[in-house]
Amino acid sequence: MKKIDTLRRISGKGLGLMAKTGFHCPANGFWRPEDRSMDPVFVFEGSLMPAGTGGSTVWLLEDAMFGPPEYPLPAR
Repeated sequence: MKKIDTLRRISGKGLGLMAKTGFHCPANGFWRPEDRSMDPVFVFEGSLMPAGTGGSTVWLLEDAMFGPPEYPLPAR
């Protein structure tokens, strides 16, 4: 399984990622249906994209997680 990094959030309409129900999620983040029929949902990168209220849906990335953490992580 692909490693998921600890990330920080960025938002904006310029993210431009799309994914369809049943396909693997290309990035961690909050995704909303293209028709705005439900609130955004958080989907982890590599997970299968969920169905919307009407079944198969095109999802748009609304709020993503990229880059290093903004705060120090505890020592392991």
